[in-house]
Amino acid sequence: MSLLRVNELKTYFQIENERIPAVDDVSFYIDEGEVVAIVGESGSGKSVTALSIMGLVRSPGKIEGGEILFHGENLLQYKEKKMRGVRGNKISMVYQEPMSSLNPMLSIGDQIAEVLIIHKRQSKAEAKKGAIKIMEAVGISDSERRYKDYPAQFSGGMRQRIIIAMAIVCNPELIIADEPTTALDVTVQAEILELLKRLIQETKMSLILITHDLGVVAEMADRVYVMYCGKIMEESDKGDLFKNPRNPYTQGLIQCIPRIDDRADTLYTIGGNVPYATDFPKGCRFSTRCPKVMEKCREELPPLIKVKDNHAVRCWLQEDGHCEDN
Repeated sequence: MSLLRVNELKTYFQIENERIPAVDDVSFYIDEGEVVAIVGESGSGKSVTALSIMGLVRSPGKIEGGEILFHGENLLQYKEKKMRGVRGNKISMVYQEPMSSLNPMLSIGDQIAEVLIIHKRQSKAEAKKGAIKIMEAVGISDSERRYKDYPAQFSGGMRQRIIIAMAIVCNPELIIADEPTTALDVTVQAEILELLKRLIQETKMSLILITHDLGVVAEMADRVYVMYCGKIMEESDKGDLFKNPRNPYTQGLIQCIPRIDDRADTLYTIGGNVPYATDFPKGCRFSTRCPKVMEKCREELPPLIKVKDNHAVRCWLQEDGHCEDN
């Protein structure tokens, strides 16, 4: 049994008279000790998928269908009180902007300790010891002294380490990291990714990594789900995805990765923009930007077709084998 299995998840937003399908019939799974990446451009539905798993979708958003099975139990059937026992305790989230996730009026030590007090019912003294220990584990030096410091006294990279400390202090089984390195410079990004990798190896936690950066995917992930306009466009193990991407959207994302041996004057970009959810195309969601579009693509949404073990693609070209022509 998978640790987490999402089946046909539908999360819509009601804006005035329009229903916006932010996540539209999405299915995926993650096993124990596995790193799964969900990759795609902004507006693809990645973050809403994460919030749906955490039970944090609020009005005007609503989960209108599907299942989110954690150890076989459907989290969508949990009352809020029961879900609070899961959120932050068994499933934790690392958000992309640490300053908006930390209370500027509380010391960082107290904010980490609060997680232990709430979920593990520890005393303040026990929670303080646990907070200092986890601060040391994520690389915050002189943790006992810095326990009383406030978020503004830390750099962006250190604040992200604090967020990671809060996420792992209860030893959750699953972490969801939503663009954990986006706001950081390249050197600090590498440090944060190395920290996450080490923590996963040491604790055997599972990680859902949400990102638009395929370089991060190549370094971290075991398997990959490519999302676009609320749909899974391709799913594969990492090696096969980079070696043989079959969906034109995946191919375009990979072509956008700068290469040290490429002497081109300009970097490759995918033409056009991600359409607004109120203006998704009738057929394939990528049809308005796809360089290989056919008439059928404009009229019918392709199903997710299994092409081999652990590799499936949503593309009408797959019928002709043209998706293999990178």
